[in-house]
Amino acid sequence: MPSLSFHATTPSPASSPTLSPTPSIVLHPASGSASKKTVFKSSDDMAAAYRKRYAQYLASTFNMSLEAAMAEADAQLAPRRSSAVSEAETLRSI
Repeated sequence: MPSLSFHATTPSPASSPTLSPTPSIVLHPASGSASKKTVFKSSDDMAAAYRKRYAQYLASTFNMSLEAAMAEADAQLAPRRSSAVSEAETLRSI
């Protein structure tokens, strides 16, 4: 196996870039955004927003109307029925 030697070379001061003490990019808030987004939303608001985004995804992906996609999203995201027997217990009985 050939051996490679690594030497640390020091760049000349003329070729090395100088670092500025201040950042070159400064971000400012948008001029038209008077109202701030609320960071903390209720879980109902978050669930409704998720349902709407999921329905929009279904509508665009499967080329269906938004109303049909909302119905499909509601059916898929409906709460599951509870059971008196856990999944682990059903697997033990097999």
